[in-house]
Amino acid sequence: MQSEEFVSVAIECPASAARAAGPVWRVISQASEKGSAAYNEDIAGAAGACAWIVDGSAFFTGAARTTAESEGAWLVRRIDEILRANPPDDIAFPDWAAALEQQLRLDYATLGQGHPEREAGEGPSAVLGLARLVGDGQACRLEATVIGDVSILIQDGDRIERWTDPSSNPFEARTIAAATEDGHLPGEVISPKALAQILRNRRSLNRPGGYWAINPGLSWTQGLRLFSGSISPTATVLLASDGFMRLVDVIAHHDDRALMDAVKHMGTDGVIAELRQLESADPQAERYRRVKIHDDATALVVSPELYGNAIEKSS
Repeated sequence: MQSEEFVSVAIECPASAARAAGPVWRVISQASEKGSAAYNEDIAGAAGACAWIVDGSAFFTGAARTTAESEGAWLVRRIDEILRANPPDDIAFPDWAAALEQQLRLDYATLGQGHPEREAGEGPSAVLGLARLVGDGQACRLEATVIGDVSILIQDGDRIERWTDPSSNPFEARTIAAATEDGHLPGEVISPKALAQILRNRRSLNRPGGYWAINPGLSWTQGLRLFSGSISPTATVLLASDGFMRLVDVIAHHDDRALMDAVKHMGTDGVIAELRQLESADPQAERYRRVKIHDDATALVVSPELYGNAIEKSS
């Protein structure tokens, strides 16, 4: 793989001592498992008051700019590194995203030195969910930003709420239709028809009326969705990739409430094992229509800790 001599763009955050004084996330359960493709392009992590889920992909023509990992895995790892180094505990999400956009553009240009230029929309993309705790007396305020089809589920007492970005749904439906038109061949990760549809979809990436994702070659900050609400210290929050959310959205084995109960009783590892068993029982996507037989599945379950030490993990 090429050396990664990144040019640094300042993403200003408060001092770590100030961050430690407020509420932080306590990690309850965390798991990530690759799907049918060669590399896991998901990652999740928590640091201080911030927790995140990132799901990457890379579809392009020509040679890859990486060798030890896919470009999608490179992109999500880079976003994770930036988040862990300077979690945005006290900065407006749009301001933080604007600095991240600039940083990733520079990083990808460095990665591409000596390679042909890519057309707009090609190369790696990633969808992101970022949740932040803010102190509010004996309660907490939860602020979040989402771009793309990751999900943030909040269970607080009897209340269940999901925060996500549905902009990619019509485009995903077209890809599923292409993928399942002729059935899945054994050992085939993505059919040629599905890949062709994905490349057609990319013409609508980060454009009005299209769908949104982080992409180092296209501006994406206009696609951010912002959420906020109050939660109690006993609330549970799940950050999940769409591959994990198949149990609800594709297989319909759980609804949102049952999924939250499952991750609390079985752990995220146990829920992924349940998912893989159901997927493996449908090896040609005849019962559960989907693009890949197994997608990367990643989940992070956290709960507020009003007064405690920050926990730093990633997977």
